[in-house]
Amino acid sequence: MHLVYVTSALPFSFEETFIVPEILELQRRGHRVTVIPIRPRRAVIHEDARRLTDSTIAKPVLSPAILGHALAEIVRAPTLALRSAWLMATSRNIRVLLKNLAVFPKGLWLARIARQQGVDHIHAHFASTSGTVALIAGFISGIPWSFTAHRWDISENNLLDKKAQAAKFARAIDARGGQELATFAGAHRHKVRVIHMGVALPPPSSRKEGRPRGPLRVLLGARFDEFKGHRYAVEAVARLKAAGVHVSLQCAGDGPLRAAVEKYAGALDLLDRVQFSGFIDHQELLTKLQEHRWDVALLPSVETSESREGIPVFLIEAMAAVVPVIATDTGGISELLNGGAGVLIPQQDAKAIAEVLARLAADSDLRRELADAGVRRVRDQFTIESTVSALLDEISAA
Repeated sequence: MHLVYVTSALPFSFEETFIVPEILELQRRGHRVTVIPIRPRRAVIHEDARRLTDSTIAKPVLSPAILGHALAEIVRAPTLALRSAWLMATSRNIRVLLKNLAVFPKGLWLARIARQQGVDHIHAHFASTSGTVALIAGFISGIPWSFTAHRWDISENNLLDKKAQAAKFARAIDARGGQELATFAGAHRHKVRVIHMGVALPPPSSRKEGRPRGPLRVLLGARFDEFKGHRYAVEAVARLKAAGVHVSLQCAGDGPLRAAVEKYAGALDLLDRVQFSGFIDHQELLTKLQEHRWDVALLPSVETSESREGIPVFLIEAMAAVVPVIATDTGGISELLNGGAGVLIPQQDAKAIAEVLARLAADSDLRRELADAGVRRVRDQFTIESTVSALLDEISAA
């Protein structure tokens, strides 16, 4: 099959690396995948995404060429174009409407490109404007399409009822997200499918677990946003320092709250124990996880009025590398860690984080038990082979 993947910016993206294994697995199985980023940047950020550049059509969200193709589609199918424009007009508020109108020409352009190239199916990652482009392209071209909704793009509710009606299926990456998506889909809730994001399993580890040399090494890999809860991890390290438990925390990533979190760590006199490493290339991060540069992976997420977690791929990648994980019981995380596959803690609770880290620092058997349970969970439910098979079943049925 010839598939189109509509993305936000991948392969020119900081944050969409979790899509890369899915596309590579589809290509490995002999399918042609063309990647269409809505707003491509100038350079590839992560090295593993570079493998997608030869199959990417990188056009700006708006250009004379985009407008020319869009106009040609309007002339070819004026009634369909008018009906798709009316769909945009039903956006639930002016902000969502303006976002959809901004990508409307690119949706028309994609309809023309997809018809000319004989595309069999269009799939969008994220139900926001990526989903809007796929909706327009599928509506105008008649090519079947679908979308994957993750987390914030569900609560945003950008034409989700219309998209669920027009799409062949709507994918959520966790059960809670599936329930929320089904609510917005209304009469078309039967089209919602829960298909996890998967990861490639690294080769079996030959590591011999023992008591960590020096401090317990903890990795927090996440963008510095409010809902990632960095300050609770920093506060937990402060509690451990006061109790005489030596734990080092490495925060990998960047984002709008990084400076504030660094200032907070400095105010607590923790800059000797909390490291802010900034951006780390995704493949480098995976390699270091597999080399066990860290003893524990931590994600202290919180739910806010605007965002929540799905099932964070950072945690799945750590578990696949046989690294024990700790995370808050928010979003879809319990679906990943329940049954002892990791340690679930309450959100906004630095004391709970500190208590679990102290236990893990002192108990190598517990670390090994959690690590083994985590990799079993990934092998059972989150391998890229199994998730892509489930996705292909839905695409083939469409």
